[in-house]
Amino acid sequence: MKFATLASASLGALCASSVVAAIDPLTIKGSKWFNSKTGEQFYFKGVAYQPRTGLKSNNPDPLADMVGCKRDVAVFKDLGINSIRVYDVDYTKSHDECMKLLEDAGIYLLLDMPSPQYSINRAEPHWDHDTMGHWQAKVDAFSKYPNLVAWIAGNEVANDVETTPSAA
Repeated sequence: MKFATLASASLGALCASSVVAAIDPLTIKGSKWFNSKTGEQFYFKGVAYQPRTGLKSNNPDPLADMVGCKRDVAVFKDLGINSIRVYDVDYTKSHDECMKLLEDAGIYLLLDMPSPQYSINRAEPHWDHDTMGHWQAKVDAFSKYPNLVAWIAGNEVANDVETTPSAA
């Protein structure tokens, strides 16, 4: 529950930010998203973005790989994509340049909180200080970006009858 409050506060602060940005903040009204400046309904047109092949380093973080970021943002623009979902990043690395390229291209980021090492195990669900610390560090690293639009806290954690308790 504390994390939900933190995530909501982060999104609220982000949308209310006075940072001059190349991208308009989004707001939520009911079950729909809107551009806060134009009032037009916003429709996500995006992709899950976690390239693992062709990387120039052992870093699986696509937002810290500037060779890939520059290449892919150009393709995203050509495709008319306005959002990407990234599953795994290294919050200790700089993401400023790639996030700015995405912002300038009008692309919003939906970022997963879990990582392979810090996620909720559906077979033995629990929440601990290590997981919270990792998630908090990711919030601290990414909440400054005006094109961060959402945090994703779980991905298929409870996906069958046997794993229903993991949703509690």
